[in-house]
Amino acid sequence: MAKTLRLTVEPAARETLLSFISRMAAANGTNVGDFALDLGFAFKRIVDQEASAVAEFAELSGLSSQDLATLLSWTGERIGDVRMRFRGEVFISRALRNPVVRGCPCCIREQATDPVDALSQVAMAGDWLCRGVEICVKHGHLLVPLWTCSRVIERDNIGERLGEILPDVRSGLYDREPVEPSAYDLWIDRRLACGEDSTELAAQPLFAAMTFCSLLGDALLRQHTDDVDDRNAKALGFAHASRGTQGIREALDLLTRGEDGRSRSTQGGLHKIMSTLGTLYRDEPSFDGYRDMVRDYGLEIWPLGAGESLLGQTVTERRLHSLVSASKETGVGAGILNGFLTEAGAFLAEDTRSPQHKTFDARRYQALLEEIPTLIGPIAMREAIGATKQELITLEEDGVLAPRTKVATIKSRWRAAEGLALIDELNRLAVPLSGDGAGWETLQMTRFRFGLSVRQLLDKIRDRSLVVAKRAEVFGYHGFVVEISAAQALEDRLRQEREQAEGGPHAGSREGDQPVSAFAREVGLRDKGAFLSLIEEGLTPATKVVLQGAKRFQWRMTRADVAAFHERFTTLTVLVTETGLHRNTIMAALAAHNVPVFRAGGPNSVDLYRRQDVLAAMKSLGRPSPGSS
Repeated sequence: MAKTLRLTVEPAARETLLSFISRMAAANGTNVGDFALDLGFAFKRIVDQEASAVAEFAELSGLSSQDLATLLSWTGERIGDVRMRFRGEVFISRALRNPVVRGCPCCIREQATDPVDALSQVAMAGDWLCRGVEICVKHGHLLVPLWTCSRVIERDNIGERLGEILPDVRSGLYDREPVEPSAYDLWIDRRLACGEDSTELAAQPLFAAMTFCSLLGDALLRQHTDDVDDRNAKALGFAHASRGTQGIREALDLLTRGEDGRSRSTQGGLHKIMSTLGTLYRDEPSFDGYRDMVRDYGLEIWPLGAGESLLGQTVTERRLHSLVSASKETGVGAGILNGFLTEAGAFLAEDTRSPQHKTFDARRYQALLEEIPTLIGPIAMREAIGATKQELITLEEDGVLAPRTKVATIKSRWRAAEGLALIDELNRLAVPLSGDGAGWETLQMTRFRFGLSVRQLLDKIRDRSLVVAKRAEVFGYHGFVVEISAAQALEDRLRQEREQAEGGPHAGSREGDQPVSAFAREVGLRDKGAFLSLIEEGLTPATKVVLQGAKRFQWRMTRADVAAFHERFTTLTVLVTETGLHRNTIMAALAAHNVPVFRAGGPNSVDLYRRQDVLAAMKSLGRPSPGSS
């Protein structure tokens, strides 16, 4: 058993093993290299922490097992190629080993009281090795670079290096202005000294916690300046990270939200954090907690799809879409999607963000996104259900078919399935039309003639109180017809019910009457004077009645008056309704047959025709006028 050396020193608080052996060498009047050789081993074996050399030195120095363990804990013990155990925690080696050796000049000067044997007194503290430590809490002094050596054996020859700088340290050359310890400085000092941690960071490994504080603070400060002080960054990051998930998410909000307060769909200020967590420390399990926090946050604000990777994990389900990502998935333009989604409540109408930054809940609006590509435009809808342009307009106006959106700039807004379901229903309810179909007319014309909505007609068809038939030669909705007399009886019944509900018929009211102005608008004669000329010249019947409770007269038309007008006259609007053809097609046929415009009392109308004058033109189109005998 080796004897303890006659001249020994006591380990100082927080001292490293290499500092202690240098002080032992100084106490024995030699340098550390020769001292180690005198003890029977090379100094490099102590630097490399060879177990046998360290154990022999400890015995010769009179160190207890606890003393040795404490020295090693402040020095850092290798556990693999790039990791070290330091103060009971796992660190990346470069966080503890650096060519630049730092220290507190106040501590050195305070210990070096003996002008002759100061090197046996000055102990290098282990917390100075940690790159997360910025100041000496005791003296409120920044840790300053003391020496720089790339060769490890020279760097760790502490006695020799201290001998070189001690005069300048004593003279104050290394002194800086005193600083006030921040909450971060006090936290990491306590955590290293005794493991005490009253913050939310207690659950996180120290190396990961101090690194994340620095990353977070640096990112926050760089939103305002590129000249970032590392100590300020650590203090700011700690202010958020020490409050746990809530504080970290608040910081991430600050880094990802634009001036309008909305999240950006790009990494922006999180770029360095993402790079560090996802690349530099990708394989470090100590960062898993922070990776999970940032990943969960990213999935909430970035439009990542299933199969994409975020911080080392594959996204299994999309949580968020942007207009850009949704456009790529659906094949629908971002502008059209924006209209649908704004109407559905995903965005505010005044939201002017770019398509890349307009994001929305993918799950909530998934059904809408799946439906939009299946919608069709009005022409395709008319072709699918066999309806004229005016018939489709009427089906919408009467609430029978509703477009998926009311945004005027979106053309493809119809659900073909709804229209086809209506046609299937009518096919089931329809009876064959016998004979030439005289006395039957389309639902559109019945609406036009009697003022009954298509919804009213369909309700009566469904409850079997009105019979619907199908013209075999006409495809789709335009081929469904109802009997004129039955529709007239229905209108009479509904009118009587309405009058009874209103307390009886109005004075001057007659069967099925309506104001001349209303009828004129229905047939497309917007010029009131033109229609009044027909009445005043006796060309179509109407009656002047006094309005109840008013001292004025009004021209009104009964159902018989309306029928008389249709028997003698027609208009472009009426012909479109009767034939289901496009307005331009009818106008071309009328022009080809030189059909004259009928003018009553002067140039009163541009599209009023005598019924008998249009028969040949309509027959040439394969659509004999329903009003012909």
